[in-house]
Amino acid sequence: MDTNLKAVQIACSDLLKGGQRQMRHRLKKTYFDDVPANQVRTTSPLKGMTDDQWKALVEMWSSPNHKEKCLKAKECHEKVKYLHKTGSRYYIAQTYVVKQADKYKDAPPTAIDLFSDLHCSSKTGLNEPVKEAIQQMRAIVAEPTEEGQDPKSTIDTVAEVLPKSKFLRNVGLEVVAPKKSATTAVQGKELEEELEVSAAVVLSCSV
Repeated sequence: MDTNLKAVQIACSDLLKGGQRQMRHRLKKTYFDDVPANQVRTTSPLKGMTDDQWKALVEMWSSPNHKEKCLKAKECHEKVKYLHKTGSRYYIAQTYVVKQADKYKDAPPTAIDLFSDLHCSSKTGLNEPVKEAIQQMRAIVAEPTEEGQDPKSTIDTVAEVLPKSKFLRNVGLEVVAPKKSATTAVQGKELEEELEVSAAVVLSCSV
């Protein structure tokens, strides 16, 4: 692994930050949420965390500002129509996993395939908003193409159905402009390669 590669550095940094957030979330859920204030631990529950560090976390969780942020985050989460089902993995890392699936060994997944796979729960499947979005995408792709025009790509289709979503960027895809310079094309290819490297690094570090 080339640690001087920018993509590797970004991937490892994101992995560490994500791991810290997940650890704090688990600690809060286990030792703070729904626990009476007078029963919250005063000593660290982890060997790798000092009592002072634990107290700092408890103080942060107890602050009015933090509680307000949590409430707003929960409200925003409930308003999200297209909830991803990537678990604790980043979009780009799960995208890398999806591309390795047997069903895509002959042809890579389209943007619509990725949207479907990354929003499908193994337990509950697709929620209604996601189903409706996929139906719209497939209907657009199935529309007849006028003579002399190229068929609309699945990337353009996803962008049309989800105009405000960052999904395409999160999975390493971008809408291709009609007139794209050679320099821009090279930069786009380099970005795609960096994202692939980042995903592979995240997965290898998390195993």
